[in-house]
Amino acid sequence: MSSMQFATSYDPNAPSEQPVALPSAPLITLGEFEVLQPPLTRRGTGPGLILILPPIEDLDLRRDDTTKPLDPEPVQKWAEEGFAVAAITPSVDWSSKSLQRSLNRCIEELLALKELDTRDKLAAVVYDPNVADTMVSIVAADRRFVSLVIYGTISIKRETNISTLLHGFQQTGTTETLTTQLQTPSTASLTTHVYATPSPFFVLPHVSAYDPGNAALAHSRSLVFLRKSLGGPTFDLEAIWEEHTYFEFVDRSVAKTMGTMVVCIFTSRSISYVVTHVSNTNPPDAAMQGVSRTVGPDRVVGEPSVLKNSNAVVDWLLPGVPPTGKKLVIPMMAVVNIRGDRLYNEHIWWDQATALRQAGILPTHLAYPTPEGTKSLRLPVAGAESAAMLVDEAKGKSNVMFGNEWGLQD
Repeated sequence: MSSMQFATSYDPNAPSEQPVALPSAPLITLGEFEVLQPPLTRRGTGPGLILILPPIEDLDLRRDDTTKPLDPEPVQKWAEEGFAVAAITPSVDWSSKSLQRSLNRCIEELLALKELDTRDKLAAVVYDPNVADTMVSIVAADRRFVSLVIYGTISIKRETNISTLLHGFQQTGTTETLTTQLQTPSTASLTTHVYATPSPFFVLPHVSAYDPGNAALAHSRSLVFLRKSLGGPTFDLEAIWEEHTYFEFVDRSVAKTMGTMVVCIFTSRSISYVVTHVSNTNPPDAAMQGVSRTVGPDRVVGEPSVLKNSNAVVDWLLPGVPPTGKKLVIPMMAVVNIRGDRLYNEHIWWDQATALRQAGILPTHLAYPTPEGTKSLRLPVAGAESAAMLVDEAKGKSNVMFGNEWGLQD
């Protein structure tokens, strides 16, 4: 994890700025109730996954398009993770035989798909708890199924003979579902999780009960579970992240940077942000030093320390603040969500107070009114020493702000 020197300029007319082709395998309509979606990754192949979606009539759909979430609907989402996806949206009046016939058709079409790279194993994800028991019976009779994920319930009537993951929900202020989970411990073939959310459809972004935090947690758990049973798909997340940061900061190519992201964030707005507020504002001396990195199944968590001189307006760090000529060393934290072999989102934090302090804008002391009169308050804000200790804990002292020279001063 070496340091990274940023590029000194950005040329929007360079040959490298031609749009990068994104994975774009078209959705295939099999019938009134079934669709087939090849993997939406740069790899282009993956194992088979069958989704059972709830009937539209059963859902309270989101009505405000202005708050549409970034998260795509399940077919696209799992295809972006690298699966070949067949999906069924049953009618409300279907019998178990109708579901079985539709499932058989999807399996047949999925096995004929050239992008399917594993033909002896299948998995299913059920988003409609009303057909949970039916699906348990169906997959139990088909040896090609190696795992089953069910959203919206932790209660199934028959014992499952394959690896099964149940995502239950619990109304806030109630304990019945949680008590049931505690009385039904996970076994070698059955794993359960319960989420404090009011609807069994909390993972569906197009419904009003969508719960983004719990949906993300449930998706990560399902992804790990399915990869284990199907043997993939897996990707080198560190390589994907390093490719992205290289294009963004070293090569300074907006087109290549956007090409490392999933299609739902590849918008004119996001391109404009990268061009206007990142690529065009980093000063020539900017560099990033890696401190630590943790890699999970679908996230990379990193601690970088960013070094730069405040000799230009840096919109993404100090928006609208004129350059002060000060050297800045800012410790940061990045949680990068990677979907398949491309980025989905980045959550990046830093200590804005130390950025302001190092830029010479935030004073060390402020006047503070007290019953005894106005006193001087020394602000608990560190400067570049916080970044130095992040890199090497021996370069500084801990807990110095507990001393008498901090806080209110007479």
